[in-house]
Amino acid sequence: MRTSSTDVWKDRIRWSAVWAGALTTLTTNIVLQLLFFSLGWLDLGTGSTTTAIVVSGVLSLIAFLLGGIAAGACALWRRTMDGMVNGIVSWALTVALLLAIALSGGGALLGYFGDVFGGFGTLNGPAAVDLARQTAGWAALGLGLSVVAAALGGTVGAKLWPQRVKGAPERR
Repeated sequence: MRTSSTDVWKDRIRWSAVWAGALTTLTTNIVLQLLFFSLGWLDLGTGSTTTAIVVSGVLSLIAFLLGGIAAGACALWRRTMDGMVNGIVSWALTVALLLAIALSGGGALLGYFGDVFGGFGTLNGPAAVDLARQTAGWAALGLGLSVVAAALGGTVGAKLWPQRVKGAPERR
């Protein structure tokens, strides 16, 4: 729905905003994971405790929220739904990048998401099926929560700067 007759609609997805959100998410996640590891609050090994997994998951949610805020704030349109859309697309790009990093051997830097995505290629046969079944629900929950965090961040980010004043020339 248009807010004024002078608005010129363009595509709602701003790829520069999506990349800004994805890079913000990735770097924030890696920095937080490394910081908490250096303080001894996380174990990046395979024997992670439940507490370490929860802490790593919360750090990832914070990173996705901040990435969504960056994507929403950089979007061309300042409408709530447009910020949310850019946050969600930023989430999708980030998940694809996380998967690529984890599968290429860099999963330890990514915390819990690296454990989930990177562990599947190390086992064969029934053990791999059992591992996949055991972690699939948790992975789906983590991904679901992270898309909500990115969407919420995009919504907040879209509202960080005021909307264009009616009648003002559009910036391109």
